[in-house]
Amino acid sequence: MSSSPPLPTPSYGDQRAALDLRGEVCPYTFVRTRLALEVLPLGASLAVIVDFEPARRNVPRSVVEWGQEVVEVLEITSGCWRITLIKRAE
Repeated sequence: MSSSPPLPTPSYGDQRAALDLRGEVCPYTFVRTRLALEVLPLGASLAVIVDFEPARRNVPRSVVEWGQEVVEVLEITSGCWRITLIKRAE
C-alpha cells in the first residue's frame, strides 16, 4: 500500500466515508468497495480512490449493476481516480 497523503473526501450530507484502494487490483477493488457500501446507511456517500486503470471503469460499472449511484469519476492526480458513490439500494 502506498504512503501517499490522504485525499479530500467529498461531502454529501452527513453520511460520508472514504476507501483508499491505491495499490489494489480488480476484482478486489470492487469486492472491497461493495463490502464498504454494505455497512453504510442508504443515502450515504463513499469516495473510493483507485490507481489501477481498469478499476476506474470496472468499479462504477459493477456498482451501477448492483443498484448504487455513481456521482462522479474524477482523475485527482495522474493515474489516480476518485470514484464518488451514493448507496441507493440494500
